[in-house]
Amino acid sequence: MCFGLVLVGFGLTNRGWILLIQGMEYRIFTAAWCAVLAAAVCLVGCGRRPQAEQPPADKLVVITPHNEDIKYEFDKAFSAYYQNQFGKPIHIEWRDIGSGSSAILRYLRNVYERSHTSGIDVLFGGGEHTFGSLAEEGLLERLELAEDVTAAIPATFGGMAMLDPDRRWCGCVLSSFGFLYNIRLLEAMGIPPPQTWEDLGRPELFGLVMLADPAQSGSVAAAYEMVVQSAPDWPSGWARLLAILSNAKQFADNSGGAANAPIIGDAPVAVCIDFIGTVRVAKTPDKLGYVSPRGQTGFTPDPVGILKSPPHPEAAQAFAAFVLSPRGQALWAMPPGTPGGTTVRTLGRTPIRRDFYTQYEAAQIPPWIGRPYAEGAEMKIDARLRQVRYGVLIQLVQAAAIDNLSGMRQAKRRLIESGFEPLRLAAFNRLPENVDTVEEIEAIAIALKDKAALEQITAEWTRFFRKQYKKVSQ
Repeated sequence: MCFGLVLVGFGLTNRGWILLIQGMEYRIFTAAWCAVLAAAVCLVGCGRRPQAEQPPADKLVVITPHNEDIKYEFDKAFSAYYQNQFGKPIHIEWRDIGSGSSAILRYLRNVYERSHTSGIDVLFGGGEHTFGSLAEEGLLERLELAEDVTAAIPATFGGMAMLDPDRRWCGCVLSSFGFLYNIRLLEAMGIPPPQTWEDLGRPELFGLVMLADPAQSGSVAAAYEMVVQSAPDWPSGWARLLAILSNAKQFADNSGGAANAPIIGDAPVAVCIDFIGTVRVAKTPDKLGYVSPRGQTGFTPDPVGILKSPPHPEAAQAFAAFVLSPRGQALWAMPPGTPGGTTVRTLGRTPIRRDFYTQYEAAQIPPWIGRPYAEGAEMKIDARLRQVRYGVLIQLVQAAAIDNLSGMRQAKRRLIESGFEPLRLAAFNRLPENVDTVEEIEAIAIALKDKAALEQITAEWTRFFRKQYKKVSQ
């Protein structure tokens, strides 16, 4: 019809053309409007069904000292697991108080003093000390652990509890300690990569080891305790630690800051917690290496637990179950592109389940991941002594190394020049008389809880070490 109108229009005057076009516009507008109404009627009445409504998302509130990479990967993986298991989505709220495990412990205690609930479901990570304190104070619920979990996770390992006897917490990943090193810097200096704690005290590394202040870093304080416990007894353990401290280039405020030194070339070696080192090695394995000294560092659990009176108890139990499952365990260690691995970020942590290390072939597991259950890897830790000596060792390091850094360096330099003359070495390693036995350490640990006594004792220690270093330097 339109084609015929166009043909007829060739013989029209200008006036005729205008009338024709106006008529066509009216008919086109009318037809278009009718088409819209018809389509609307069709949508409403022609049998098209609206999409089924999605069930509302469940919610889970988690507090954690873990980094953003861990939160991202576990959020993504657990959300998929929850949708598959329960047929509905879940939203995780990561409660952020802007600090680490010590601050989280204080925060939770303050909240529970005022209320029967914290409004938080799960504490995810923070070290066994934090979880042990919360369990003793009745601030954790009992975990519903599957049989395969308790079969795969030992109750104790290396003298440390991996699982609370009352199931108020369970280790979900292991932490250890060691050192990160710059391969190229050491090669340029002609120094072989360190493999043991004793290696970090060698004279070749004088002034080349980046350390951290144990008063500012709980992980570094734990690493120093591992150095001490790796020796046969307390005096030789202190001597081993002092050899490392006296090789310090600098004391950073935290473990992460110290671990940056090998990356930027500020120092070839740094002591750090394992996952700080392994994540950096994963990014540049041709430049960096990491070692947890075999048989010289213990493995401690980093747990998961459900807080007292959780607002979403079923989701909380599901999260704990996922973290402890084979799928959750693989996320800790396996990088993107590998079976069971993460999607974007490498987490570089050591799984706690024994069966993880048999599920994957040795070649599949990244070389920077520790093998805690391998023969010769286990180090027996005196857990009680570790707890008692914790505060004492921090103050001793402060007095001997941080407050006497210049004198300690001069003494170490003189020791090296003398070929470690026995009398000088004995004076260098001497401990204050009130802490030269384990029994005395226990008494001092109690005394240090009093602020006035703390100031007096630490001042005496500082003067003691200053005097000893002067003797050695003469």
